[in-house]
Amino acid sequence: MRPAGVVRVAIAGDRFDQRIVERLVLPLLGKGGRYRSMGKVLDIPDGYYAEFADWSRLALMRNRRTLDELSRLQRGAVEPELIGRMIAMIEHEQGFPLYDAVGRLKRALSAAEQAELRFSGDGVEIAAEVRRADFEQWIADDLRQIEATLNAVLARARAGVQDVDRVFLTGGSSLIPAVRAMFERRFDPARIATGGELTSIAHGLALIGEQANPAEWTA
Repeated sequence: MRPAGVVRVAIAGDRFDQRIVERLVLPLLGKGGRYRSMGKVLDIPDGYYAEFADWSRLALMRNRRTLDELSRLQRGAVEPELIGRMIAMIEHEQGFPLYDAVGRLKRALSAAEQAELRFSGDGVEIAAEVRRADFEQWIADDLRQIEATLNAVLARARAGVQDVDRVFLTGGSSLIPAVRAMFERRFDPARIATGGELTSIAHGLALIGEQANPAEWTA
């Protein structure tokens, strides 16, 4: 099958980590809570939690302006101790250990039907058993988006699944059973190539870097 351009979907392991954080961590930090302001009781803005759930933006929250805004929210919060936990985690740079724990849970769920998220840091204690079925429900919208992109690729190439000679699955997310099952439902499993999921992307980028004109590989 000849290439027919590039169709991309911005979903990777970070997105799946984010779903776990949204479900298991953010409620312990005040998400969904309320605060008092000028005689009214208002919802705590979701923007802070959207940033916290994105590991690439979490570290950027450790600035005086954001911490001052969170402190003001804490003073008016119906449950101020929850906002206090969030402030402590940001100030004491607990993002890496948190996302390390989330990543361990995600990897464990690729091999087992149930696993535990365990995290302890700055007043936040999490010990939660998570079933793979629940995790797959949390990422269901993302899986549908991946499948829609797969359909778009085939449509753009004007090809059916029978025209595809080989499917290469790479990256850690390809080890998630629900992701792999999506492709195995569509393609003959004998046509799906696996192996080196955690290193093949870096290897491929290194090979591109050796080329005389790496820009030819950008999309």
